[in-house]
Amino acid sequence: MHSFLWKIYLSRFFDSFILIGVIFALLFNQNGLTPLQISTLLSIWSITTILTEVPFGVLADTYPRRNLLIIGLLIRAVGFGFWMMGGYLNYAIGFVMWGLKNTLSSGTLEGLVYDELAYYKHEDTYEEVNGKMSSFFSAGLFFSAIFGGLVAQINFQYVLLASIVTTVISALILTTIKSVKSVRSTNETNYYSTLVNALKEIKGNKLLIYIIVFNCIVFGAFGASDEFWSLIFEHLKLNATIIGFLIAAVYGLGSIAGYTIKYFQRLSLNSGYLLIIVGAICYLVLGITKSMLFLPLAFLGIYLFQVTSIKVSSLLQKHISSNQRSTVSSIQSLAFELAYMGFILILGYYGTKFGVMSVLVTTGVIIAVSTLLLTAFQPKSDKL
Repeated sequence: MHSFLWKIYLSRFFDSFILIGVIFALLFNQNGLTPLQISTLLSIWSITTILTEVPFGVLADTYPRRNLLIIGLLIRAVGFGFWMMGGYLNYAIGFVMWGLKNTLSSGTLEGLVYDELAYYKHEDTYEEVNGKMSSFFSAGLFFSAIFGGLVAQINFQYVLLASIVTTVISALILTTIKSVKSVRSTNETNYYSTLVNALKEIKGNKLLIYIIVFNCIVFGAFGASDEFWSLIFEHLKLNATIIGFLIAAVYGLGSIAGYTIKYFQRLSLNSGYLLIIVGAICYLVLGITKSMLFLPLAFLGIYLFQVTSIKVSSLLQKHISSNQRSTVSSIQSLAFELAYMGFILILGYYGTKFGVMSVLVTTGVIIAVSTLLLTAFQPKSDKL
């Protein structure tokens, strides 16, 4: 079990330690793409995720999950190869492949780990394990933000080559993991049967519906706001070097949240709401004042959102009782992606109309108001 978990953690690190991961917009801009063209590429990425999220989640309930994770990583590596050739079409193909990788991993990894823990009667440790997986993934993003910018100053081809290498390393680590036994109540391999069973479980579980809706609205808005941090830092008159380190710090907070989640194990649902409201207020203060003096508040808000996001993700897994665990997780991810795209458009509109700092104000208002309203529909439960 110990060896299994450490291999999962290392694979998650190299999965996110792709140097192109947070600076691909600079690559596209350097090669003559307009902001509108870059936006369409991001749309292709999201559309691919939406169209394949649920079908690939079902695959994870019918085929070896480890193999699907490996295939996804190799597909993304090939996509980066297309990027090395340059051109809008090759970038679009690369984003399609990256989207396929994401949906092959979404729900699949969580199901793989949870079933492994359940097999050895350690499912009660899933929240802590999930926190560490998130921590290692965030650590990979942290270092990719730092080294990506440094290598890009030499040549973007080296950045892409390094991204291919780390992706393949992540896949190779997974090949050393022994196949685990997935828990199944039936041997269904039919897509629609598996999907219908997962939908029935969601429909019959009010708490599960509540968790999915809460996650999509609150953390969908939080996730969408992340896309604007580089512009926000630029508005605060910071140079590109400092911006790179600050973005790395944003990802570093995710790693810290993962390692400190154990201190929030007894966090009640109402206390979780309080942390989210405090995070929203932090965003509002920086967005309204537009002052560097309050920048630390933004980082506090990010940390609080990361902590509660891990808690909500763990709560989702805890309340899935069927064996379509990956399918239910993928349905949730599909709903999240739709909400995320909607919030990207909303924040982009307000950012264009009222200035980029209004992104923080809008995000803070959406999260605070949504959290307060959703508490009125909260089903009875024990702990967040």
